[in-house]
Amino acid sequence: MTKYITLLLPLLVATPFSEAAIPLSDSLSVSGFGSTSVTRTDNAAPLFVHREIVDDTCFDCDTTFGLQADWQLSDAFRASLQVVKRPQDHWSDPEMEWGYLSYQFGGLNLKGGRLRIPLFLMSEYYYVGQTYPWARPPQEVYDSILGFTYFDGISALWLKELNDEAIMTLSPYYGFERNNTTRLGDETLTFDTNHMAGLSVELSGFNYRIHFGYMNTQYTLTPDPNPYQETLNIYTLGAEYSWEGWQLIAEAQTDKLQSNWYLSGAYTIDKFTPYLVYGESHHRRKSRSLTAGVRYDLTYTISLNAEWQGVYMARSDYDALNPGQFTVPSKRLGEDKDAQLFTLMLSFIF
Repeated sequence: MTKYITLLLPLLVATPFSEAAIPLSDSLSVSGFGSTSVTRTDNAAPLFVHREIVDDTCFDCDTTFGLQADWQLSDAFRASLQVVKRPQDHWSDPEMEWGYLSYQFGGLNLKGGRLRIPLFLMSEYYYVGQTYPWARPPQEVYDSILGFTYFDGISALWLKELNDEAIMTLSPYYGFERNNTTRLGDETLTFDTNHMAGLSVELSGFNYRIHFGYMNTQYTLTPDPNPYQETLNIYTLGAEYSWEGWQLIAEAQTDKLQSNWYLSGAYTIDKFTPYLVYGESHHRRKSRSLTAGVRYDLTYTISLNAEWQGVYMARSDYDALNPGQFTVPSKRLGEDKDAQLFTLMLSFIF
């Protein structure tokens, strides 16, 4: 069993598109990914964090391009670097999404550097559109932490084979003090984070995966007329299950400010995968959404999504200036409370 775990662990800590990597030598490889879209809504209020889609046709609201280099330094040591032009970035100013050194010893993997926050099912490959069925991960859950995806710190991943069909991974992590800045509507928010600590637990088998995430963080938010240190505990639970042509995915996120969840179903017919998603957000953001789309796999590494999404709010929440999935309350701009979003998305890996 120990030998099996040792062989399997590198596959779990590698990215899901590593099979498409370009080998530069026996120990060094480069891979990449990207997405680009044509999209618009019927509402002038900016929709979705960092994408801000409005009622003008947009050709770069979702544009993402990333490069990753992996270097196997020895049997035990490995280095990885990922640089991404995210939807909110200019091409001249991409972001280093991760850069770390890892050490593997039996069923234990240790990492230090810039690491991905492991809160969600899709966290490790959030920007790799080729790896999930939709045009975008459901915003109810994945926009709940305002687009923050990484931390600077350390993590450990321990793997245990429970039986012939189930494997459990346990991954505690700790992020050091840093300032995290994000833009929300017309405001630039800075989170002066004291620490970020958490735990990721995952149970997986041949056709299923169950993920639990927890994160504790202390931060001071600016600008704020009376800044003070806030403590936040975030909990997530997600599961995906595949059966014949079906793929079912569900996730939920909750903290003292909000609760969010979604449920997705997809069915693959040859190269076509039609799908439906329903999601809800409560408290800090109040909305519900319905998504219908179809993905077409042109090749193993290239896919095309055609997608419609309706985002809705209750009249009382709209009148109370709740933003829902808009970056600013749509009533403040004199816009309607609902939005219809249309997207044609191309995704690829190499």
